[in-house]
Amino acid sequence: MRKIWVLVLIIGTSFVPYARAGQEARPEETAPRHRVLNLSLFYPVSLNRSKHDTANLSLSLLYGHLGSVRGLDLSLGVAALERSLEGVQLAGLIAAAGESMKGGQMAGLLCVAGDRGEGIQMAGLGSVGGEEFSGLQAAGLFAVAGERLKGAQFSGLFGVAGESTQGLQVSGLFSVAGDQLDGIQIAGLFNVAGEDSRALQVAGVMNVTGGTCRGLQIGLFNVAGRLTGVQIGLVNAAEEIEGLPIGLVNLTRKEDRRIQMAAWAGSVSLFNAGVKIWAKRFYSVLYAGTVNLTQDEHDCLAYGFQYGYAFPLRASGGGGGRKRIDVDVGYLYFDNSTLFRRLKGTPDRHVYSVRGALAVELSKQLSLVGGVGLGYRVNYGTSFSGGSLFPLVFVGLELF
Repeated sequence: MRKIWVLVLIIGTSFVPYARAGQEARPEETAPRHRVLNLSLFYPVSLNRSKHDTANLSLSLLYGHLGSVRGLDLSLGVAALERSLEGVQLAGLIAAAGESMKGGQMAGLLCVAGDRGEGIQMAGLGSVGGEEFSGLQAAGLFAVAGERLKGAQFSGLFGVAGESTQGLQVSGLFSVAGDQLDGIQIAGLFNVAGEDSRALQVAGVMNVTGGTCRGLQIGLFNVAGRLTGVQIGLVNAAEEIEGLPIGLVNLTRKEDRRIQMAAWAGSVSLFNAGVKIWAKRFYSVLYAGTVNLTQDEHDCLAYGFQYGYAFPLRASGGGGGRKRIDVDVGYLYFDNSTLFRRLKGTPDRHVYSVRGALAVELSKQLSLVGGVGLGYRVNYGTSFSGGSLFPLVFVGLELF
């Protein structure tokens, strides 16, 4: 048995020199070559034998793959680079630079700059800058900058910058800046800035800033963690308000929010009742009224809102409740004929108003409010210049 093991050992060691010789005989990977002109049908059916070769002018029919191009990379199909592009890359389907792009990329479907992009990307479907992109991204569906965008994104569906945006995002559906936004966001549905924004956000539905909004939000719904700028919308919400929320409903944290019932008699619509919503000193009133005194019609229904700000008055010596001055602007629509068919001869009417009122707190749950103002009335179907000014007066109560 010992003789058998000795024989196996002798045979095995005898093949070691041949094995080493075989390893040494393996051809080393060829060093990258540079060509002024490189031609490719479908890599590796091309002049370049390595994906690390470089060229000044690369022409490929279906698929070209090089290390870098400094000049022009042109393909009817796919143009791919392992490392960098300095120049122009044009492809019928996909244009890709694995590490960096400095210049321009245009493709029928997709443009990709793996790490950094500086220049212009234009694609029929998507444009992607892996980390940082400085310049212009334009795509039919989506534009993405993995971390930071400095420049502009235009896309049919959505635009995304993973961390920060300094510039312009315009999208058909939504635009997103993961953290910081400093510029402009415009979208058909919604805009998002993950943390702070010093920007203009305009959306068909909603704008969101997770942290502090120092700019302007315009949409149906606007949300900010802390507002030091301006919100203009149907509903505005901010945890802390130091700026200007302009909307039918403005919401803030519980300690700065109050909802009251309001009822008053006035010289425009005789009887009125609605809800008064407070966000710190800003307030909005949503209400309905009846008895149209401006047209001497009893059978009508009016819908209106007021938006204003309250100025507290310094308490004088002695007792008595707190007082304040309310100043607001508003709009009231008199619906004379929709619900009351017999009034078809009386045109509907728009009334715009500016009011000032003194509010006296009778108790914590009840306040007396009275004031005067100036109104402008225009019949429905009449030009705005065809209206007339008139004085108005009102007095009422606020509950809770």
